[in-house]
Amino acid sequence: MSVGVVPANRLKRALRSGGTAVGTMLAEFRQASVMQLLAVAGFDFVIIDNEHGPFNVETIADLSRAARAAGVTPIVRPPELAYAHVTQALDGGAQGIMLPRVTGAAEVHECLAMMKYPPAGRRGSVMARGHTEFRSGPLLEAMQQANEETMLVVQVETAQAVERLDEILSVPGVDVALVGPNDLSVALGVGGQMESPVLAGAIERTIAACRRHDVVPSIHTGDARLSAMWAGKGMRMVSNGTETGYLVAAGRGAVEQVRAGWGPAR
Repeated sequence: MSVGVVPANRLKRALRSGGTAVGTMLAEFRQASVMQLLAVAGFDFVIIDNEHGPFNVETIADLSRAARAAGVTPIVRPPELAYAHVTQALDGGAQGIMLPRVTGAAEVHECLAMMKYPPAGRRGSVMARGHTEFRSGPLLEAMQQANEETMLVVQVETAQAVERLDEILSVPGVDVALVGPNDLSVALGVGGQMESPVLAGAIERTIAACRRHDVVPSIHTGDARLSAMWAGKGMRMVSNGTETGYLVAAGRGAVEQVRAGWGPAR
């Protein structure tokens, strides 16, 4: 095969070699320089949250390309499983899709069909766009390279997903299973109880299922202590917090420290 025009997916390669990765979720910031800041902070990947965030297709493309240039792997969470949401994110430069609210294998098969070029799927082919850094090359080779470099992250955040872990994770092409503990806690009847034994049991079942099916276990939490705890229990791809949360936490800490210097009289 000739030299590829599709950029390498650093995250996918690191995880396949047995490595670990730390990332965060982008909730609001739309300026491309945020990706440089995340890189300076040491993050390996970023999840661009298009399920709950205010991002359009142009912004996702700009952010994805900026992330790649900074050495941070961009993953997009679409608002729903729809061809345009999946393929436009990938064409713009995203290197992974995180599928929310998974309940069974059928959705996973459908998402992979949208993500992958023929013969593996039905993604429409195009060259010289963001995903190839606007370069062209042999079409079939580029399609094969893209199929290899794109990654699918399925979210485990429904009761059905926990019940059907083996069915879901046995689908060829699933790279990562990411637990969303907030929604999963609600689905399991222990909403917001992040240390509930019920929730912990479901997360541990997910880790075990990932090991059975050679899928990377992953989790996103807003609490670094919990993230570290689950990393110690086998989570290899850990997403923590959001860029907005980090700004508020650091800003609040600085304000409190300065005001403490004035003492109680101020």
